[in-house]
Amino acid sequence: MCARQGTRGVTRRLHALGTIVVLTVAGCRSVGGAVPETRTLSVALPATATTEDVRGAAAFESIVEALSRGALAVEVMPLGEACGDPAECLRALQEGALTVAATTTTELSQVFPELAVLDIPYLFESNAVVSRVFDGPFYARLRDALVHRAGLRPMALGTDGGWRTLINRRRDVRTPADVRGLTLWTTASPVEADLVAALGGTAARRPPSELASALATGAVDGATMPVAELVAARLHEDLRFATLDRHSYISVIWLINDAAYQALPTDLRQLVQAGFDEMERLGKGVAAEREAEAVRLFEAAGGTVRVLTPDERKRFLMASGGIATAYVEAHGPDWLVWLEGAIAEAEREIELTEKRRPSSPETH
Repeated sequence: MCARQGTRGVTRRLHALGTIVVLTVAGCRSVGGAVPETRTLSVALPATATTEDVRGAAAFESIVEALSRGALAVEVMPLGEACGDPAECLRALQEGALTVAATTTTELSQVFPELAVLDIPYLFESNAVVSRVFDGPFYARLRDALVHRAGLRPMALGTDGGWRTLINRRRDVRTPADVRGLTLWTTASPVEADLVAALGGTAARRPPSELASALATGAVDGATMPVAELVAARLHEDLRFATLDRHSYISVIWLINDAAYQALPTDLRQLVQAGFDEMERLGKGVAAEREAEAVRLFEAAGGTVRVLTPDERKRFLMASGGIATAYVEAHGPDWLVWLEGAIAEAEREIELTEKRRPSSPETH
């Protein structure tokens, strides 16, 4: 008999930034070997994991165990036991010490620098475009490149809060000129810092744990982050203005060490992929729901939320045009050309779909 402890329960909240799954080949057999081997997937969360991270790991556990009918077991490890932060977990994943990790594309660009193309601002315009780009040839190219260059295989896609936006305490931001003089906290993405500078502001790149104190002391005026993340951290009452410019989308990619994946029997590889597919399906729409609820709470706390018109957004796009140029100078044009082509094709497909949609019958 094999004893195991884990976290159970399926959730519709997929928010798995930094969740790490460690795959071990140790199995359990009954006396005499009559029961097939059970392969254990141990899920380890970094110390920075949130409640949603734990729920995402629990969803993966329930899905995989149900699909495999005992062939696979999942064990959720305590916070921070396997690795301290997402960067450390990603290094361990590459080295083979860990087998599966969920990380943002910003963090993944540390081992695949060209992937910073996904942080270039104002390329994507909607959730529908993002979804189609990551369902098409661009994603296939990305998958093959990661397998070949880093030994990592993408298994599922999600998001960590959705769209980054401009939030501050001092003024309503309607034009790039309104950002001048503001000090805004940004993520580890150098592209985010470049955007703030291009708009005339000052970027403050600090650990997320320091954002609350930076706001409280006035060291920063605001942040470039999803409004859902701001509200989740209970920082929205310190800020007054949110401009939903949606300059970039935070994509989360679940990765598996490809050597470990290939070592699994074909049927178990299919079950693991099916588990990730179902997790991705459950997570779709969650980011939009979280953003809508966060906007409601932000406004209820006295904040003002602005959605840019197409013309207003175009001014921000033009003001930040040098970021794409700098990317090409650093990494070459290929990935930007491929991404822009995929976005254009996605927009064409969406437009054709809308045209083919039957009109509502007229009422008489």
